[in-house]
Amino acid sequence: MNDKLFKKWDRWIDTIHSEIRSLSVNRHIFWEVQKIIKNNPKIQKPSSFYEFLGCVYGVSALMGIRRQIKIRGDSISFARLLKEICDKPEILSRKRFVDLYKGSVVERFANRDFDEFAGKVGSHVDPDLVNLDLKKLMKKAKKCEKYADMRVAHIDERAIKNVLKFKDFDECIDFLEELIKKYILLFRAESFISILPVWQYDWKAIFRERWLP
Repeated sequence: MNDKLFKKWDRWIDTIHSEIRSLSVNRHIFWEVQKIIKNNPKIQKPSSFYEFLGCVYGVSALMGIRRQIKIRGDSISFARLLKEICDKPEILSRKRFVDLYKGSVVERFANRDFDEFAGKVGSHVDPDLVNLDLKKLMKKAKKCEKYADMRVAHIDERAIKNVLKFKDFDECIDFLEELIKKYILLFRAESFISILPVWQYDWKAIFRERWLP
């Protein structure tokens, strides 16, 4: 049972990682395009295209964040994963983690790393630390979730008091990146410096060509 549940969570990590990577890529591209516009006075003029770009990015980011905080029995999300880990913390055991380091040049750091990221409760991850991660995630995403529920998933007749800003997306995505790096380490002893991929081509090349004849 323990191995079966761990394998399920491990599969979820791949799905969640892919989703967060997409959020990170979309954010990176959006802000890099903003830099292009900022650095070129010739294109700093009113345009429905800019409105479209901001709208598409905003909706995409909102729904991507929303997907990670919904705890439903038929969905894969970060919030659901953390909730299940809280309920069954013994699945993420110290032994399972330490075994991942065996034979490597950093084997002697296995217990130290487990203490740092999983807590020092003993034989398994500290559920209080996992629950703290879950609470932080829900708190940071609350504003985005509310807006997505009331203005993206459907139009609620109630007015929204607080205006949502791009920085609200950024804070949520930053935290999701931080969390996925932590839990990939706990599950697989793999360390990431950045969630962003390394592009194998120059994706900005299209902006160096004239679009209209």
